[in-house]
Formats: sequence, structure tokens, C-alpha cells
Amino acid sequence: MTDDRTFTPAVLTAVDRDAAADLLAEVFFDNPGHTFIYPDVASRREQLRWLMHTNLGAQFAVGRSFAEKDARGDIAAMGFWHAPGTPKATREQLAQFGFLDMAARHGQAAFMRMIQSVEELEKRRADRLDGRQSWYLNNMVVKPAYQGTGLGTRVLRQQLEQVVDPSGYPASLTTQKPQNVTFYQRLGFRVTDDRPVGPAANSFPNWIMIYG
Repeated sequence: MTDDRTFTPAVLTAVDRDAAADLLAEVFFDNPGHTFIYPDVASRREQLRWLMHTNLGAQFAVGRSFAEKDARGDIAAMGFWHAPGTPKATREQLAQFGFLDMAARHGQAAFMRMIQSVEELEKRRADRLDGRQSWYLNNMVVKPAYQGTGLGTRVLRQQLEQVVDPSGYPASLTTQKPQNVTFYQRLGFRVTDDRPVGPAANSFPNWIMIYG
């Protein structure tokens, strides 16, 4: 009998893109930042799956993946690092990755909510880093079946020890759930900004955290 809790380190590639998009859409379905972009529950999963699939195209181009797969070959945990000095995507790159199709697919309002929230988050993260470059942690998730098992802690601790610590650079991230704040604090991240994002009448909670 296969033990699904036997995990193997993996580097994600384009072959994993569909499965990774499915996992991200599942985990982020009720994430406040994503419900802000897609408030309609009935259409959110399909729309979010498209956004995650599109985002992964960018991640594979500019990021560095890490993952663990279970004995069946399914993604059990995953994330991406953007290395210090990774440039901000240009409008041409956004078009290349397909982000500019979002307005036609999901409406101009959803597209603008996405652009405005990302720009605000990135500005605040840069302000909190005060001119320093950092490793940026993006799309760190654990499959719901394995949450609470210690898998996420083990995977991210290894990444911090093997990637971030030797580099001399800090790491940074944004998160919108309080339970995630506790998770990252246990690994040495500290909150540097806890202000909501978006218009006052329709904002969502957010924490910017820095390690090192």
C-alpha cells in the first residue's frame, strides 16, 4: 500500500503547471486578497484558477521553485523564490505572460482590483525593506490534506537555511491570513506592516513580514 506521506523534494517545471494552478486555486479560494479581486463566489474558482495558471507562467520565468511531492507524485507543498535584484515585470512582460487578457476575461473592475492591490503591496514591501534587496517568497502553499503535519515548517526551514541564510540577504513576504502570520513567526519572520490594503470600505487584511 502506498504511503502518501512519503515526500520527495522536487523542482517544478511547466509539466506541473496545471496541477500547481489547481492547488493554488484550492488553497487561495478564501484568501482575503483573492476574494477582494474576485468577490463572486460562484465564479471565483474558475477565475482564480486562470489567474494562478497565468501567474505560474511568470513564476517559471522569473522565479525559483521548490516543492515536495507525495508518493503518488502529487504536489504536497510548493513555493517560489524571487532572487534579490529580480526586476519588476514590465508591461510588455505582463502582456507576454497573459495578464492583460484578464480584463476581457473577468472584467475591467477585477483587473483593476488586481493591479491596484499588487502595486500597493509591492510599494509597502519595498518601503519596509528600506532600499534593501531581498528574497521574495511567493505562492508558498501546502496541500490541505497535509496542513498541520509539519510539512510546511520543514520545507520552509530548509529553504531558509539553504537559500536565504548563506546569501546574506533578508527574505520578505506578504500574507493575508492571521494563522499564516503565526506560522511564519515561528520560522523567524517578523511583522513590519499590518495595515489593511485597498479602499477603506472594501479593504482586506495584510501583513508584510521580513526574515533576517
